[in-house]
Parts: sequence; structure tokens; C-alpha cells
Amino acid sequence: MITQRQIPRVMLIGLSDPFKNKEDMLADFEEVESLVSTFGATVYAALVQNKTRGNLDTFIGPGKVEEALKEIMEKEIDIVVINDAIKPGQIHNLLLAFQKSNPKILVWDRVSLILEIFSKHAKTAEAKLQIKFAKLRQMGPRIYGMGMEMSNQAAGIGAKGIGETNTELMLRHWQTEKKKIQEELDVLSKRKMEQIDHRKQIGLPTISLVGYTNAGKTTLFNRLTGLKDFVANVLFATLDSTVNKFYLKGLGDEVYLSDTIGFIKNLPPLLIDAFKSTLLETVNADLVVHIIDSADPRMEEKIKTVEEIFKNLGIKKENVMYVFNKIENNATLNRAKITNDFKEFTPSFISAKMGDGMTELMNLFATRLKS
Repeated sequence: MITQRQIPRVMLIGLSDPFKNKEDMLADFEEVESLVSTFGATVYAALVQNKTRGNLDTFIGPGKVEEALKEIMEKEIDIVVINDAIKPGQIHNLLLAFQKSNPKILVWDRVSLILEIFSKHAKTAEAKLQIKFAKLRQMGPRIYGMGMEMSNQAAGIGAKGIGETNTELMLRHWQTEKKKIQEELDVLSKRKMEQIDHRKQIGLPTISLVGYTNAGKTTLFNRLTGLKDFVANVLFATLDSTVNKFYLKGLGDEVYLSDTIGFIKNLPPLLIDAFKSTLLETVNADLVVHIIDSADPRMEEKIKTVEEIFKNLGIKKENVMYVFNKIENNATLNRAKITNDFKEFTPSFISAKMGDGMTELMNLFATRLKS
């Protein structure tokens, strides 16, 4: 249960590899701070340990745990966020340690934080099911750990066997619930594939807008379709897949356009797997339009992140087109270099917010779809 404080206070904890670039570490911390803000909390403290790998028991060493305890007490921290994907046992051990300073404290890793954000933003029944499925997969080992803990307690009081029974019951409940949700998601996926197949049968081309979260996909979607979907300068503003038609003059016909969840660095495979039915629109699109924030100092790194996810989803390079957005925020953008570096993706430069470059973009859409 989340603290009753209106705006929770968060402490970030992360490792800094002494052999790696410090700027990358700071950028990762800035991104997790943005995630915290998207969730609706505020970062009040940050703790960094110079280590190449985490402690097996508590991720950070005993000395840093004591240091964190003092910060939790002094800053009245409600949630501790580990800027990494860590083991359930490590989260449990940190929780036990930090409860000495605050009995109601929560300890999340990066995956848990993203899931909490998804839970807040999900609107459709499908998105809620996908998040529930991801949470169950994430919780599985923890449920088993709870059973083992009960077993140890039972052995301590001479009641041998009680713990094992509880473990089996919890595991069975977890597996049954997971199977039930998977079946519901399979039905939704089948229904979505039928819709996609129907569009292909009637001959209307499909375009899918994808990209790193907060790159401006939904702003472009709204401009093209005339809709007013939710737009905000936060990560994961869009969770559900939205599909609508717009008329493409160069093609002389209507086109289906979809906008879906934004990607992020180190997006856990279980989240991609959980959102497969949402991502069907992207995987099966005739043209996948990768929207890129051209004013982002980490632009190239984020392009690589999205490319990796494309590879995991089986999206072919020849179906992908690059659109460099937010040109109004980058007066020194080297268009000639970008055009040369990414020529295989027929790059286009636009401002979805201001409307600049839209005619050229529509022409490129038509050319790519015709080919």
C-alpha cells in the first residue's frame, strides 16, 4: 500500500561503475528521476555506490545500507527506488533493513516503478490486464520466497510441513491466475489480429508510429488524424494502442494510423511480452515510422534502444522510416549528416507541434507505401 502522503518522497539508489562513463550514469539517473516524476512523486535524496556489481544480499553494501537508513530518517523517505532490475530477495532484504527507519516504506526496483506508472495510466481493460499479467510474472519468485519464509518459521515452532503447504497453495494460485489472464489476453490478441487482417483484405495501408517515450508520437498522431488524444511532457503518456484513419493525398486513399506505447532503455522483456497484443499494430504495419526527438542530447543512444526492440519484435528494417521531430527545439541540427547517416530509413524532419515539414512527410509516406 502506498503512503498516505500526497506527494511521496523518493530516494534513488544506484551503482556507478568506475570503469564506465560518468555522464551515462548521470543520464540514467535523470531518466529514473523523470520516471519518479511521472509516477507523481518527488526525489528528495540520491545514493550512489561506486561498484561494478551489486551485493548479492542487499544490492548495496552494508555501509551504504546504514547511510541510506540515516537519509530515510532525515528526509522522511516514503519510497526507495533502485535504478536497476534486481532480485526479489534483494528487495526483500532492503525492505527489512529500511523498515527500521520507516515501517511503512516501500522498496521498488526500476521494473516495479515502471509497472506502477503503467497501473496509473492504464485506461482500457486490455491495458489493465497486460499490467496485471506483467505484475504476476514479476511477483512469481516473491510468492515462492514468502512460502519458504513461512516454512522456516514453521520449522522454528515445530510445525513441520505447514510452510511447504503454504508455498504450494500460493504457487498454485499464482499459476492459475497467470493462466487465466494469459487466456484473456490471447482472446484479445486474436480479435486484434482479425481487425488487422480485415484492414489488409479491404486494401487500406497501415502506418504505425513508434519511438522512445516522449518523442512526440501522440502529437503527430493528433495532427494527422484530427483527434485530441492525451499529450503530456512525461514518460509513458500513451499506454493503449489508438487507431484511426486519415486521408493521404499522395496515395489518393485513406490510411490507418496507429499510436502505441513508447519504449525506454532497459525495458524489461516481461513488459514487452505482456504488451504483445498492443504491439501487434506495430509488428503488422506496412510502414513503421520511428519518431525521434531531434533535440535530445542522447538521440543516437535512444535510436539504438528502439532498434534493439524492433529486432526483438521481428520488425524488418525495410519497413522502417525515421522521422526527426521537435526541430523547433534544435536550431543547430545537422540535417545533412543525419540524412547521410540514416539514408536507408528515408529520414524526414518535422515539428509535430508547429506543423513544419508535414507536406514533405506526407509525400514520403505516399512514396514508401507505393513501393
